[in-house]
Amino acid sequence: MKKHLISLTFATLLCNSYSALAASESSSSSTSNINFFATVNNTMLTKGLLDLNVKAAVAQGQKNTPELQKALKDELINRELLAQQAERMDLEKGLDLDDQYTQLRQTLLIQALVEDHFKKSPITDKQLHEEYDRQRQLIGNANAGFQYRVSQIIVANESDAIDLINRINKGELFGKLAQQYSIADGAKNNGGQLGWLFPGQLSPELQQIGSKLNKGAIYNAPIQVQGGWAIVKLDDKRNYKLPGFEESKPQLRQALRNELIVQTVLSQQALSQRLDKEAE
Repeated sequence: MKKHLISLTFATLLCNSYSALAASESSSSSTSNINFFATVNNTMLTKGLLDLNVKAAVAQGQKNTPELQKALKDELINRELLAQQAERMDLEKGLDLDDQYTQLRQTLLIQALVEDHFKKSPITDKQLHEEYDRQRQLIGNANAGFQYRVSQIIVANESDAIDLINRINKGELFGKLAQQYSIADGAKNNGGQLGWLFPGQLSPELQQIGSKLNKGAIYNAPIQVQGGWAIVKLDDKRNYKLPGFEESKPQLRQALRNELIVQTVLSQQALSQRLDKEAE
């Protein structure tokens, strides 16, 4: 809710000089405009547009309340005022609307794909509980614990790793050395940063190291991992408390939606590769 109020305040300040032009909401609309919630300089804003924004807010975990709907209505009015000002300034010519439309079309089709799937196969409480249990496993089957922000450098042999540890201890920057020497392409460009991880996402060795190291410290011995030797740095750690099941339901639903998108992409990639081979 705070996000909507902040953006509303910002937009209201920008559009203050136009506020008198915006028509009142449905209370002042005629019955013939029943599908519109407001009129802005003769441009009617549809209830369908409002419904789309309400649905997006609810999908992000917000509750559909009269306060949310009012904030969204006000924001949509202010967005239309800004758009009209841009049109008056003839700024539309500088926009690549064809590409923007293509991206919007893709977004809407993906949304339709996901909604069609879950309309035919609604998410069950069993699936939500399974996802909740999976997330609990990531933090070590506990209701509370630590998250670790970890960086690493992966090199091919132990002697190279020991050499880099000595250089780091002498003051050379971990991130710079990761970019120069790490053979782990995924994190190399980020200076070796892996981001925030739960204990369940770490190997047993790294779990023990994370609990022993202070923030900003490196482990003074290389660790053998698949494909090489790792130099590990603990950038930060923080307490984490797992919300209760009922409280987590909106996030769990979104996680299942995201998983559907990932699995659909993978299946379509596999199908495309198979068709390419058959066409050779």
